[in-house]
Amino acid sequence: MNKKIIYIFVIVVFILIAVLFINKKDKKIYLDKKYYNEGNYIEVDENEINKNNDNYILFTYNNYCSFSVPCDSIFKEFMEKYKIDFLKIKFDKFKNTKYYESIKYGPSIIIIKNNEIIAYLDPESDEDKNKYENSSEFEKWIYNYIYFEPIKWFIGFILFLNILYNII
Repeated sequence: MNKKIIYIFVIVVFILIAVLFINKKDKKIYLDKKYYNEGNYIEVDENEINKNNDNYILFTYNNYCSFSVPCDSIFKEFMEKYKIDFLKIKFDKFKNTKYYESIKYGPSIIIIKNNEIIAYLDPESDEDKNKYENSSEFEKWIYNYIYFEPIKWFIGFILFLNILYNII
């Protein structure tokens, strides 16, 4: 019995060390738990954005859109699929936030970690245009920056340990 415990302990330590080294190179983030929710837009104002220290996704919008497909529907499809809430702010109000210095055009999707912009979509960029109009392109882009479901890897790890324990 002691051999089993030592063996499992060594494997757990090895896996934790591997995860720590992998995550140092990984630019992906977890959003704060409250944003893994229903897949809704949460309307906010500039004061809420300027005070927010969370990891979140912000959608800046205006009342006109030059894209062939309304981008808010592309984003909403993603949000509902993965049950991720986006904060949403009118671009006129966004101009009064600390992020306007970096992002001058809307609509945009901005990924924010601890008050820093990790990535954003630029509506003036030809490279980003397809992400505004195609849900699978948007999903591929955002996958580079956030983890969609924060709990699944942990459940898989527990199941792995359970199987390993039963084998030994």
